[in-house]
Amino acid sequence: MKFNIFLTSIPIILGSILCTITAIIINPEIFTSFFSTSPTKLFMDVEHYSNMVMYGYSHLVVHPSCNAFYPLWPWLIRTLVKPQTVDEAAFYFRIFSSLLSLVSIPLFLLLLKQNIKSYKIAFLTVALYAISPLSVFRMIGYTESIFSILSLILLILLTQLKRISKTSVKSIILLTSVFLLSLLLSLTRPFLFQAIFASIMALVSIIVIDRLQKNSTPIDLKFYSIVSFIICLGALIGYCIYGYSCIEFRGDFFAPFHDQKLWGKQLGFYPQVFLIPVKFADFTSIYLPIIALIISILICISTNIKKIIFIAPKLWQWILLFAYPPAFLAFYTLDLKKANFSKKSINSEDINLTQGAKNISSSYVFWFCMYFALIHCIGVFLTDPYIASIRRYIFGSPYFFLVIAYISQCFPTRKVSKLLLWVLGASGVLLIQYWIDYSKDRWIG
Repeated sequence: MKFNIFLTSIPIILGSILCTITAIIINPEIFTSFFSTSPTKLFMDVEHYSNMVMYGYSHLVVHPSCNAFYPLWPWLIRTLVKPQTVDEAAFYFRIFSSLLSLVSIPLFLLLLKQNIKSYKIAFLTVALYAISPLSVFRMIGYTESIFSILSLILLILLTQLKRISKTSVKSIILLTSVFLLSLLLSLTRPFLFQAIFASIMALVSIIVIDRLQKNSTPIDLKFYSIVSFIICLGALIGYCIYGYSCIEFRGDFFAPFHDQKLWGKQLGFYPQVFLIPVKFADFTSIYLPIIALIISILICISTNIKKIIFIAPKLWQWILLFAYPPAFLAFYTLDLKKANFSKKSINSEDINLTQGAKNISSSYVFWFCMYFALIHCIGVFLTDPYIASIRRYIFGSPYFFLVIAYISQCFPTRKVSKLLLWVLGASGVLLIQYWIDYSKDRWIG
């Protein structure tokens, strides 16, 4: 797929800016508070990070050298601009976040250009990423911006690894870069357990699929084992750098995780989060990675074991998907069962998989992103009865959007493009609403 990344980025960036300007017209306070260096929007985590820039951790209840907030982001702001007040630090967090958010758009296009054959799918997926209502968090000073940039570079490097000789100097340089990026990501926000789970499960998935594939080129499993090890090692050492100071000052290597209790998180068993919608936006977000995993498995079965008949969900089923996902799963599973195991027609149009469906089976990058999104669902299931922040964990970073792009290219582009356009339109409206809610100090995820 050939296209100019810079030129393709422009309409996406303009679309994001247009939504923001529309929100500002509705509520001008967004503009004045965003660019002011007087006491204004120290929204949630930004307040903590801004105080970390000025005072280290001395303002916090826990020990000044270790808490739930990771050190890389405030260290960068303190090193680059040396703000003089807390509010000035918050201002620079917002400015740098916005710049990094814009830079992430061409980076994401570069990543998809290397992995996705359809220009429409690549364009619409990046547009969804840029105009997602949760993109607000990449603009207001949270770690989503720097985390997304580092993540995109990591995924681009992982894509490059499969294109080069496994014993070349370039391979060693790329693996070293993967290690360093994993280390930096682990110093930005919680990444250790996610990286370990995602890399190991990605490796397991391509091993299982490799055993099931017929007449295919064998996957270099030894090489991908090394890649998984490098990612895990980088994430572990990155956390150890921070964890060591936690041992020194608090006597607790996992203090940042234990401090999550301050937000009401506690290890437990909360099955109700999958049945009772505390917040519909969060409730939908926790299901979408699970649905994506099911679809991915079915695609792999269809391309490697036995052909599966896919059918287009009915309009009312699409509504259920975003209103109450368990009901969507129940009804669509029945239709899928009838289409594949019943001789009776269910009056639905069959959907044939494209050649792009074969790319999922052996793509380490795809499975890594798939499980990276899924581990957040598992984490919420085991720690948080209120599923707080799950929507920004899923939609605030690029991982799940890459999953959307991969799955979308498995089906006819014209059909998928219509769906993505509808979702993009809804996202634009919600982005405007999220900006307004943010200006009024309402909870947005």
